[in-house]
Amino acid sequence: MMFFLSFLFFQCDSSYYFSRLSLPTEGRDAWFASHLVCPVVLRRILCGKEGDSCRCSTYSIPEVTDLEYDYLISEQLSSIDQIVIVCVFSALEKDNTIQEVAEVYREQNRTRSMPCIQSCSDSFRFLKYNIISASKFTGSRCPLLVQRHNVIPGIFLMYIQGKLLFANFIFNGYSTSAKDLQKQIVKTRSDYHMGYFLPSDFRIR
Repeated sequence: MMFFLSFLFFQCDSSYYFSRLSLPTEGRDAWFASHLVCPVVLRRILCGKEGDSCRCSTYSIPEVTDLEYDYLISEQLSSIDQIVIVCVFSALEKDNTIQEVAEVYREQNRTRSMPCIQSCSDSFRFLKYNIISASKFTGSRCPLLVQRHNVIPGIFLMYIQGKLLFANFIFNGYSTSAKDLQKQIVKTRSDYHMGYFLPSDFRIR
């Protein structure tokens, strides 16, 4: 059996890139499909290369680009109420806030060999989005998240099942500490179960 996934990518001039990827869902092929939760593996597939398996670091949060972004935040791969936390940063600027979150990531994955695959059943997982290079595979003049949400470095986004529930510089209204992150995770999940989420075109002001 096969299922089909459509990917829609935006440019700042509102033109689109569209591609369709066919993914297997049985036997060894199902094992391979499970590796598509890894942004590196999925990116290779979308670029027409062999997918390989997750080899992401347990020290550094995996980086997601515009090419595979919408698929990774969608309901296709995450568990029913897993929170996908996206940390927006710039490779040209030093950002201590992402370092605090990275410590939580390292603790979460320190005993794992394939963190993307093994995080599938976690209550939350992290991805980071480099605003400088995110659009390098789509040829867009403007990064997807800048166009969609007007993001800048330091913003954190939280999704459940493809729905945006949180977009802010600080967690729980206070800081970017691990403690406030945990409180924000609890609140975000509660908001989701109550049906509260942000519009898909929500823009940060």
